[in-house]
Amino acid sequence: MTLHTELATFLAHSLALESEARERYLELSESLAAHHNGDAAAFFQRMACEAGQHLEEVAELAGDHVLPQLQPWEYAWPDPEAPESASYEALHYRMSLVEAMHLALHKEQDAAAYYRQVASDSLCSETRRVAAGFAAEEEQHAAALQTMIAQLDEPAEHHRLDEDDPQLPA
Repeated sequence: MTLHTELATFLAHSLALESEARERYLELSESLAAHHNGDAAAFFQRMACEAGQHLEEVAELAGDHVLPQLQPWEYAWPDPEAPESASYEALHYRMSLVEAMHLALHKEQDAAAYYRQVASDSLCSETRRVAAGFAAEEEQHAAALQTMIAQLDEPAEHHRLDEDDPQLPA
């Protein structure tokens, strides 16, 4: 059985989305760990593992089929980066666990919105079905994050003032 062209292109997008999310979460985790922000680093490590599991699910769906090899400018993302890739600008080395969770929550919601849009716009019934399933999975992750955030006893705003005086060149 050959994959419909639209489904193959969608799966190529999904592989890129989950791969980029995994890589970005690993980068964020490593950066925060280097700054001794263990709680947020561990959280982003867990998010990277979840993205890795999604990556495996998409690869399994693709099976032995050859997916299109898209160039970076050929990805049809709503923004310049893949929907689930957390922005470097949103990171602060002293971000709290709640801030890290809010960042991930927004990325899960962005991914769900992307998948819902694909499901809505697709002409291929199989692409619609798969995209709707991916959207539902991302929505479940977002709901789980909202529950976790509500259970934390940490204020949403984290005190980011450095305790060290700035070091200016002489």
